[in-house]
Amino acid sequence: IKQKEGSQFLEKIGGTDTVFLLDEGGKQFDSIGFSVFIQEQFNRGGKQVFFLVGGPYGFSPEIYQRATGKISLSKMTFSHQMIRLFFIEQLYRALTILKGEPYHHQ
Repeated sequence: IKQKEGSQFLEKIGGTDTVFLLDEGGKQFDSIGFSVFIQEQFNRGGKQVFFLVGGPYGFSPEIYQRATGKISLSKMTFSHQMIRLFFIEQLYRALTILKGEPYHHQ
């Protein structure tokens, strides 16, 4: 299963694209720090940025080798379906922080 999912991911990723894995062993951010990270990715320009959520068995070795980095949303383990939801909310939050909108409160 991991190999099949990995092949499907790799078919869609270009050689110059940036790839971050949502992985429990990745770097953790607070919301402000994540918004800064997102801004840095925007500033690089020219490349597509992919944030990959693995299936229930994780990523294939080829995906780990291709990844630019890993991001963790929590030290706890969640289903890949829940991580998609959590990530979209955090991405939305980061974008509203960057735009100065009142969604995020400190």
